[in-house]
Amino acid sequence: LFATQNPSGVYGGRKPLSRAFRNRFVEIHMGDIPSDELVTILEKRSGCPPSHAKVLVKIMTSLRQRRSKSGVFLGKDGLITPRDLLRWAERRAGSKTELAEEGFMLLGERLRGVSERELVRTEI
Repeated sequence: LFATQNPSGVYGGRKPLSRAFRNRFVEIHMGDIPSDELVTILEKRSGCPPSHAKVLVKIMTSLRQRRSKSGVFLGKDGLITPRDLLRWAERRAGSKTELAEEGFMLLGERLRGVSERELVRTEI
């Protein structure tokens, strides 16, 4: 049997599992995917050009750093995740301008405040 769960408290609606239930499993905690591996995943899974994959990972890293400083991406659905990058890469942008437009449509649509959207627009 194999099971996964996002950490409780980080994602909306996740509650800690009871100790009795957790004792039935061997827990393995996984860290973030290293940037170079994430670039390779984007290239192979979505057919994203290497130059675009590197830009996507760089933007994700930068937005995560800004999030930790400003709290912009806090909240239930606010984190930029590898899943967001896969969705972004699968949109098959032909140029860097299209890549930026697609990224803003993907990430900016979840932001409520104008200042938050402007921050993402500037970063992308």
